[in-house]
Amino acid sequence: MTASLVILLFVTGLSGIVAQTVLIRESLILFGGNELSIGVIIGAWVLWEAVGAYVGGRWPRRDSRVVPALIAADLIFSLAFPAGIYCIRALKVLSGLTPEVALGITNIFFASMAVFLPVGLLHGFAFTTSCRVYEKLKGPGGQAPGRVYFYEMVGTIAGGILVSYVLIAWLHSFRIAGLILIIMPLACLAMALSTTAAGGRKFLAGLCLAAALGSALFMASGLADRLQWQSIRTQWHGREVVSYENSPYQNIAVVRGMGQYTFFTDGLPSATIPVPDITRVEEIVHIPLLAHGTPRDILILHGGAGGVIGEVMKYPMVRRVDYVEMDPAYLATIVRYPSELVRSELGDPRLMLHYTDGRRFVKESYPARRYDVVLLGLASPGTLQANRFFTVEFFQEIERILTDGGILVFTVPGSLAYYDRELRDINMSAMATARHVFRRIAVVPGEENIFLASPSVKAIDLSAEKLTGRLKEYGIPTRLISLSHLVYRLDGEKAKWFHHAIEPSRAGVNSDLAPKGLYYTIAFANALHTTSMKGLFAIAERRGVAFFLIAAAAIAAGAFLLKGRYRSIPVLFVISTTGFVVMLLELSIIFVFQVMYGYVFHEIGMLITMLMAGMAAGSMAVARRGTTPAGASKALMAAEASLALFCLLLLFLFTLVGHGAGAGGPWGRPLIFALLFVAGFFAGMEFPLAAAIHEEGQPARRSVGPVYAGDLVGGFLGGIAGSFFLFPLLGLTMSCLLFGAVKACGFLLMLSGRKK
Repeated sequence: MTASLVILLFVTGLSGIVAQTVLIRESLILFGGNELSIGVIIGAWVLWEAVGAYVGGRWPRRDSRVVPALIAADLIFSLAFPAGIYCIRALKVLSGLTPEVALGITNIFFASMAVFLPVGLLHGFAFTTSCRVYEKLKGPGGQAPGRVYFYEMVGTIAGGILVSYVLIAWLHSFRIAGLILIIMPLACLAMALSTTAAGGRKFLAGLCLAAALGSALFMASGLADRLQWQSIRTQWHGREVVSYENSPYQNIAVVRGMGQYTFFTDGLPSATIPVPDITRVEEIVHIPLLAHGTPRDILILHGGAGGVIGEVMKYPMVRRVDYVEMDPAYLATIVRYPSELVRSELGDPRLMLHYTDGRRFVKESYPARRYDVVLLGLASPGTLQANRFFTVEFFQEIERILTDGGILVFTVPGSLAYYDRELRDINMSAMATARHVFRRIAVVPGEENIFLASPSVKAIDLSAEKLTGRLKEYGIPTRLISLSHLVYRLDGEKAKWFHHAIEPSRAGVNSDLAPKGLYYTIAFANALHTTSMKGLFAIAERRGVAFFLIAAAAIAAGAFLLKGRYRSIPVLFVISTTGFVVMLLELSIIFVFQVMYGYVFHEIGMLITMLMAGMAAGSMAVARRGTTPAGASKALMAAEASLALFCLLLLFLFTLVGHGAGAGGPWGRPLIFALLFVAGFFAGMEFPLAAAIHEEGQPARRSVGPVYAGDLVGGFLGGIAGSFFLFPLLGLTMSCLLFGAVKACGFLLMLSGRKK
């Protein structure tokens, strides 16, 4: 029976990371690609795991029913996985939202809590019930939690590699879920056949065999493929979806309607052909190029195909256009659909196409190339991937490749009627960040504010008459841009009103490792979709950090005061804060990866797997040595001190790579993986140590449940606090200092208890 339990644990770990990775990727599409939602998603997962772990430690009460309960939980988990995929895709329909609308933070929270309830709950339940089965087989002695943890983590590592480099590259989500629906019942079948309960063995084995055969039929009959397209049609409210695929960087969907093809990336519109958005395309191109006067070398960073390139090519003096697009699949998708505009754009001999990261291209262009105009095709810093192009570090890199009168052009959301606090903050942050680098800033106010920035104080002449004269001189045909339109758009009174409207804001400078631009953009989106929570981000910005520090100090002080009365307080404080801190360290390292490379959508499974690999190594290191309560206490203190020092090491590393972090080199990826492994190693060590200390002779089911639940509840709070609030407000470097202080408190708490 031990061998069958180990197999089931391996498959449980494998299935867990596969389900988590696929559901996170589906959720990122639903949430508009917002990477900060990863913290909420993982937080919801671990919270329900904590609840499941607590329940599994106490129910069922009879040991004879534990194996059937374990098998039932794993079978239901395998069914809940594909159901979760469908629920995510149908969530906007159920919420009454259109596909183009990104969800606010409140909707993200409740959606994550609902979707991850069954899978997280059942996964946590399976862990503690497995501990009970293992303890029954091997007897008490503190080994069950560490061994079970290790076997499950080995499966997690294998699953992470499999899903990251094989499954998501070749299979859609429902086919991946179908494979889990086959292997999980087979593992449960092996467990059922090895159980000693003869009466229940036949029933459990028959149930598992029926589930495996039914799943195989589900795959062989093509039901998985039909369910895939049915869910996509539901996701897009019955619109005609002609293409749907996941690239390493994003989800790409194409919707056809009224003779137009609209391209969506992570659920948000990015381009329309054959007739583009004339207003945006002509304004973002002609206003800066006419303001410059003689643009010869142009750099377009993302979003150029489908109108922007075509307008740039109308200028006779333009001799070279470098067009950078990170995702080759996106451009390949656009090219597949009939558009004379796109064909002429990409066929122009002056166009040089580069498939690479925009930050990397800009960094590597210096000093070989200089540009008269740089057009940034991203509409706002709405994700970490986009925020990388609105930071002071990026602007400094741009300033180096601009000619003396060169112009950088970017946009952020605006208004011609009213600026509320959130909209003021977005624009003031953009203004403050640009002013930190450029000597001349001009803004063309509108529903989308066009920012023009130059290192030369004499650049950017926005005289409507002069721009119109150049338009006629160059013989450039336009459908919108004219003298009357330019007089309206470039009205000096509008510009004065804009500056007056944003003056009350005290928004800070946006940077790679303190993404305040992203914070303000999320606050704006949240205010649009959840008006009842409008003041949440304002309060968090003014008082959130202070509140968190006071709360953390109060909890630590309470633990010191109560440790004499309740012997379990120190170990529960340590393991809960470890869950909190390691979750935040995981998120911070993942966010740094996204800032450096911009493709966390593809690597999220492997990033989480490296943390899990560290956990497996840590738990195995403890399990091999064996632990007594006294020895475990010393080891836990050493782990706490080491984790505090690791946080300080991260502070140093983040500070070291902070400048220019947006263009990571070849060394960055293995370093990121190594840091996640080390963070996981400490978490893996501390869990079995804490369980051994907390056990003190009682059954494992009474010690594992509270310790595991404390670890996971801490992780949940870390995911919620860190993602949307702590990191953007404090920045990653100061956050690491705070994490180190929290773990130092845990060390001192254990030390003082030991002395007593």
